[in-house]
Amino acid sequence: MSDALVIRDLSESIVDGWNEVSAEVDGERVFYRSPTRYSLARRVEPFVGIALLEAMARNVDIRIDSTVSISARLHNALPQLQAIFKCWNSRLHNVNVHAPMDSLEPAYERVASFYSAGVDSSHTLCRNIGDITHLVMLSGFDEGNDDEGNDRSSWLQGIQRQDTFARSIGKELIPVESNARQWTRQRKIIWEFAHGLILSSMGPLLRAKRLYVAASHTYSELFPWGSHPLTDPLWSTESTEVIHDGAGFRRGEKMRDLCGNQVIVDNLKVCWRSSHENCGICPKCVRTMTALYLLNGTSRALPPLRDLSLLKHFRATDESGATFLEDAMILAKESGNRTALKTLRRKYRRYQMSKVIPMLDRYALGGVLRRLYRRVMKPKWLTWRAIPRGPQPWEQ
Repeated sequence: MSDALVIRDLSESIVDGWNEVSAEVDGERVFYRSPTRYSLARRVEPFVGIALLEAMARNVDIRIDSTVSISARLHNALPQLQAIFKCWNSRLHNVNVHAPMDSLEPAYERVASFYSAGVDSSHTLCRNIGDITHLVMLSGFDEGNDDEGNDRSSWLQGIQRQDTFARSIGKELIPVESNARQWTRQRKIIWEFAHGLILSSMGPLLRAKRLYVAASHTYSELFPWGSHPLTDPLWSTESTEVIHDGAGFRRGEKMRDLCGNQVIVDNLKVCWRSSHENCGICPKCVRTMTALYLLNGTSRALPPLRDLSLLKHFRATDESGATFLEDAMILAKESGNRTALKTLRRKYRRYQMSKVIPMLDRYALGGVLRRLYRRVMKPKWLTWRAIPRGPQPWEQ
């Protein structure tokens, strides 16, 4: 195994009518592509964003081709980024990034915001609609963890829909196609962690003077996560300011704000099962439909929640999912819907009960059940090499 992760051969080209900026990262080609009417900058920062967790998991330095340089501001922030990641997961290692540095400040004009048409990115658009000039749609970003995201026809349909929407509100859509997710997946770097580094490092590539990254969670829910108010801004460079936006709003508050802008709420796309439409029955669809129901809102993109039995699909299996249940319970209480509140509370108690045995095992049994479960069941998550929250040092 190499004693360094090498990033080399940073290049620009035209591929199938799309601009491409690509580099060889650890022996494999990683690319970003956009339609030819949108220029991308030949910058190495997004490839560092892709490579950092792999290098930290493998405990090897990153070496960048001497023909390209990295932002001095970002280079100086990388030790702090790694300190945060290592606090989250002590199995990661601090590594060095060897590269020439520059402090050039190109005069970028775009104000970009990542936009999947989900609740978070729609709320960021709604809050900053006067500032944002370009919406950025990244391929493979919002598929489920078991979805390879390789249905290009669905991706192209999604582009067509969102391009029409962007133009209707006076914005431009920059679709970006990339194999970054596949690269991280092949190396067993979980997407819940990798996505934040990939998004936040793309500012220079996009020629953006400001880059909005929508918050997934609030300031009261600051558990380890890929996109985070502590880490996203550290990816800023001399020419790009990265803004982690919306962490001061609960999901229900975001939905309430969106209900005040029917054009945006009618364009919601929250489903993981498709790149261009909502199924209406998956957990992400149901939790959004629940919020609309409790707020007396409507969206042309989602069916109304007519049957509360659909709440059976609204479930939590981790901290992130639990926050959505908590938000829904707040909305149900505020709206006076006792039936929905009762159902949601029952689901939340079920989630809390699921944590009792692991807690007893951890603090009373020393992890005996955890080790037995791993040995017998061999869960898939054991194969991931870089996850946001790893075992504590005394558990290793």
